[in-house]
Amino acid sequence: MFSALKVAVGTVLEDIVLYNNQSFLVPLFLIALLFLWVTEKKKRLRVVLVYLVTALGVVFVCPLYAWIGIRIDAEIYYRVLWALPMGILVCYSVVKLMMRFRSIFSRGLVFVTALLVICINGDLVYTKTLHFKAVNAYHMPQQVIDVAEALKLDNYTPIAVLPAELLPFFRQYTADVFTPYGRNILEPSWNFSNALYDAMEGDKTYYDAVEVARCAREEHCAYVVLSCAKQIRGGMEEQNYFLLDFVQGYYIYMDYNYYDVYKEQGLLDDDVLQVGESKREGF
Repeated sequence: MFSALKVAVGTVLEDIVLYNNQSFLVPLFLIALLFLWVTEKKKRLRVVLVYLVTALGVVFVCPLYAWIGIRIDAEIYYRVLWALPMGILVCYSVVKLMMRFRSIFSRGLVFVTALLVICINGDLVYTKTLHFKAVNAYHMPQQVIDVAEALKLDNYTPIAVLPAELLPFFRQYTADVFTPYGRNILEPSWNFSNALYDAMEGDKTYYDAVEVARCAREEHCAYVVLSCAKQIRGGMEEQNYFLLDFVQGYYIYMDYNYYDVYKEQGLLDDDVLQVGESKREGF
């Protein structure tokens, strides 16, 4: 137990160092908290900005609590720090310090000094390395939106399997298309596994059409979306699929088995019917 608590303490210290990065954020927060412990006299403010914040900080560094939190998920334990209002404490402390001086010059000096310290404490968010011009109103890759629109049906919610790079964004845009797995499968610590995901992502250079088709049918997928960056070993057409569309570097295949069922039930849009029938006639 002692060794486990020792590991927990080490993880907490590492989280604090990484959270602080190369800034003065944590030291400024501690200085502001100490300043308020000494100077804040209003009871309500002391409860919110001093007692509560101190209690949260103590809970975060508590070895027993840290051990429990790390056992649940060590990679996100640092998020407890998000509950600490560091920015509010620092700014309020600066204002309170300014008000302790009577002359405008002294107040201005405190203000300018604090402003400079805050400015050098981080990076300008509009630099080329941190700021990117949005390509759409959703602030996500355009190919995600285009693929999602190509998969949607007006009268039904189909199931589609997607390449891994689309998963983190797809559900942010739409819930009109189901997927057999989501972005959770990309997190190794969550220990999710799926045969279809292995078939889709097991090889970085090619897809095995036979294995992808077999696993996709087991997961009841009407659509299979494949990246053009990888080759397809064996044709999806040979597995009774047809190419519905090619969107932003992604092949969208539809299973003829589901196509026939959806067609009989009147669930398909006209554009899907047109492509499906033209492909069938081509065979």
